[in-house]
Amino acid sequence: MAELDRRSILAAGGLIGLGAVLAACSGQPSRTATSSASTGTASPSASAASTSATPPPPSPVDLLDGAGTCTLTPETIAGPTWFDAHAVRTDIRDGRPGTALDLAFRVERTGACTPVPDAVVDLWQCDAQGIYSGFARAAPGQGGGAGGVDEYGDKESAATTPERFLRGTQVTDAGGVVRFATVYPGWYPTRTAHLHLKVHLDGATVLTGQLFFDDAVTDGVYAADPYAQHAGRDTRNDRDPFFSPAALLHLAPDGARWLGALVLGVP
Repeated sequence: MAELDRRSILAAGGLIGLGAVLAACSGQPSRTATSSASTGTASPSASAASTSATPPPPSPVDLLDGAGTCTLTPETIAGPTWFDAHAVRTDIRDGRPGTALDLAFRVERTGACTPVPDAVVDLWQCDAQGIYSGFARAAPGQGGGAGGVDEYGDKESAATTPERFLRGTQVTDAGGVVRFATVYPGWYPTRTAHLHLKVHLDGATVLTGQLFFDDAVTDGVYAADPYAQHAGRDTRNDRDPFFSPAALLHLAPDGARWLGALVLGVP
């Protein structure tokens, strides 16, 4: 996207809002949705379409009500693979092979359990072979050297290539929700399957965490290509040094893809 990137959104304290982000991503002006119902009329064609339309496919948002409470989400390290990729987008796949994974997160204040709109959520992960984008010739799970800190005090690694697959940022809507389209992450030595994320509010990082998957689901995914090409997984959840049951995604199958959701409780 040309008009907005992660840094410009963070500089505005996240207050640019989801509508402006979507407009910038699509290149179309932001508009408020209207319907004929609001004027007291409805066209016959619209009525017919509403009764015969195919129901929408399942969404990871449907899982959020059963995906945890607004307790504080566990903090953990960002690891050596974090850098600001600037990419404000929902679909972070960039053509990487793997089992489709659609995610939904709702950011809530702990205690009050109220959704947080205009929070900036960063997501990054390895691909099916355990490789993170941005690091030339890096072994699975490895990142770059020290890259200083960004303007919000987050330590960054020094990216060495322009690749930015499986990295992206979104802004929560009025209900505190963001969605990402990605692929199921692979594994690398000493780590179980996981995702990385950061949540930013008012120009400050309020959560750096990692999210996890049920081992039985991971076993099934890893039995098929392209994951089976990287055999020998050596660490499950119970041996991962950063695993927390409170950061376990709520998962559901939908054909060949998986849906995942979690409520992110922030101070």
